[in-house]
Amino acid sequence: MKNLTILILLAGFAGGAKACGAHHDDWAGSDKAAHFGVSLALGVGASRLSDDTLTSVGLALVPGLAKELYDSQQDCNRFSWKDMAWNAAGAYIGVRAGNWILGPTSASYRISF
Repeated sequence: MKNLTILILLAGFAGGAKACGAHHDDWAGSDKAAHFGVSLALGVGASRLSDDTLTSVGLALVPGLAKELYDSQQDCNRFSWKDMAWNAAGAYIGVRAGNWILGPTSASYRISF
């Protein structure tokens, strides 16, 4: 009877635990293109908010940072520096592309005038 009681208690404790597999975060994971693409679009938009490249990149990184902080609080998830690297690359390229295409000294202005 004593063994049965111990087994029931152990089963009860185990039922509340979440089984999480190993955390796989490859540099070329399936979500990295989404991180890059969204940050790229945000970078183009942020390039219109500030003439300073660093400020624009910082503004474009805020949503990605918020998402990673949210992920770090979820069960079986964590903050991903690899996701942030893809966010930073997308934001920087987006800001530079936005300045080149949409800025006052950009290709679009030179072609139209």
